[in-house]
Amino acid sequence: MPNTRGIDVSHYQQKIDWTAVAKSTVKFCYIKATEGMGGIDPWFARNWDAARAAGLIRGAYHFFHPNLPVLPQADLFVHTVEQLLPGDLPPVLDLEAPANWSAIPTANRAALAIAWLENVQSRLGVAPIVYMSSSFATEVLANAPEMARFPLWVAQYTSAPSPDVPKPWTSWTLWQYTGSGAAPGVTGTVDSNRFNGTIDQLKALTLKPAAPSAP
Repeated sequence: MPNTRGIDVSHYQQKIDWTAVAKSTVKFCYIKATEGMGGIDPWFARNWDAARAAGLIRGAYHFFHPNLPVLPQADLFVHTVEQLLPGDLPPVLDLEAPANWSAIPTANRAALAIAWLENVQSRLGVAPIVYMSSSFATEVLANAPEMARFPLWVAQYTSAPSPDVPKPWTSWTLWQYTGSGAAPGVTGTVDSNRFNGTIDQLKALTLKPAAPSAP
């Protein structure tokens, strides 16, 4: 299986030497941008700019709060990221913390996530990726079939050569295989990921330059 390695980071990692990261086997990174309706990661702007300057393929993610209005969460993410540039990865919606979903009827849960995904897609011009564990897909979202049109980033900490893929998906795009990885330039542990493909296939997932306008 191709092993295109990446990391995902937030303020927990504090200052990161992105030049050192880029010189390692790490090829891409996802950076926490926002959470809920008002939480902007204090290290996002620095990490966002520095990762691109170092030559890494970058992406941004939002930590979703299902008990808060959806559109203000989408607004916060879009306004914080401002725009995606050619070479950036699709945005990610981080779905976790099952206890936060317990008061919401099961039949209504996927619709909340899809409202964020569709709003961000319409404004940033690319279909987002959804992050969750296999158990979250089953126990919280009841394997909602309407989620399948968005690529999957599955979290499963295992030494197996590949993760379990929950329904309704049949394959995975990204896999967070440990929360206690290491990378040059990062102090302490860091979430470590694999992309399901080669570096060229990863680049094909990124945003493309706009087509030139007709004369």
